[in-house]
Amino acid sequence: MSRQVFRERECIHRDEGAGGEFYNGVFYIQALQRLRVDHAVEVAARVSSFFWSDAPHIVVWLCEACAGDLRLRDTPRALTQSVRRQA
Repeated sequence: MSRQVFRERECIHRDEGAGGEFYNGVFYIQALQRLRVDHAVEVAARVSSFFWSDAPHIVVWLCEACAGDLRLRDTPRALTQSVRRQA
């Protein structure tokens, strides 16, 4: 069985010590696509960039505020498996 490797990206608030969680990269992209363009650009600018085609191999750490802007806190499936196991 091959081991799947994920790359991490994070919002700018992680360095400030904000609390947050890892989210699936695909759910992050889908959440961005649901926003109005100007708001999506603003939110995306807070997260380390990556190619959208790489989203299945990315986990995105988001603080509570950024996850709230994307409404990902309301979507438990968006959390990565390891976070769900800890809950």
